[in-house]
Amino acid sequence: MIKTKKLGILTIHGMGETESTFSCELENLLKIRLKKLSVDVEKEIHFESIYYQPVLQDNQYNIWNKMQCEPSEKLRWLQLRKFFLFAFSDAVSLEHKPKEENSVYKQTQKIIVESLRSTKNNLQNSQCPLIVIAQSLGCQVISNYIWDSQKEDKDETIWDENSSDYINPHDDEIDFLKLKTMKFLFTSGCNIPIFVAGFDSIQAFKKPNSEFQWKNYYDKDDCLGWPLQPLSEDYNKLVEDFEIDTGNVFSSWTPLSHGQYWTDRDFVNPIVDAINEILKSS
Repeated sequence: MIKTKKLGILTIHGMGETESTFSCELENLLKIRLKKLSVDVEKEIHFESIYYQPVLQDNQYNIWNKMQCEPSEKLRWLQLRKFFLFAFSDAVSLEHKPKEENSVYKQTQKIIVESLRSTKNNLQNSQCPLIVIAQSLGCQVISNYIWDSQKEDKDETIWDENSSDYINPHDDEIDFLKLKTMKFLFTSGCNIPIFVAGFDSIQAFKKPNSEFQWKNYYDKDDCLGWPLQPLSEDYNKLVEDFEIDTGNVFSSWTPLSHGQYWTDRDFVNPIVDAINEILKSS
């Protein structure tokens, strides 16, 4: 079978209770708009989702179910509590003892590797370009993955040959798995500042290639979404921030805007433009 696909698009979700279909609406929007530009989506593009929530969600449901019994059943604001339980335990769990064997951190990174390998198997070759689209906590997750892949000291990471978590990459896939062919990283509702605010020195990962662009979108009413350029000189050079107004008349002026980026034309249209740009030059 001849592989015709020239571009891989990977989506990674954010915090909270998440279904495996989290990226379907965005993918459909992209396909509709690309077809209007005469792009043969099925032939040229492979879509892949990075769904790491199962690593966490069974445990979270277990705790949530325990909270439905006396005396917890008398608790108020249950839906808000459920959101906080799932959302913030995601963040805490992913950062807890990341170097331990089979940690949640490493399990999540191995899921990224699986998604990248699946993508590579659907593309013409391992030099094909990639676009990564990340929401909320997913921005921190993919940033950590890239950071670890670039570290000289691989000890106790998935790149450590002496670790039981070693992913054992083949020579022809190493650059691809390290996202060295990624042309664009689109982040929305990014909460990286929450994870680095306590550090004296704040550094970003290095550009994976000379053509790489990181475009970060935030809404001023989204308390979980932040600009990144003010973080440090590193981020200022690497990232381009865009303030947009997401959501509808009921949500755009509230923190609920956090979940509205992937259906907003001010976020979707630049992705369409980037895809078109890559395909035209390939």
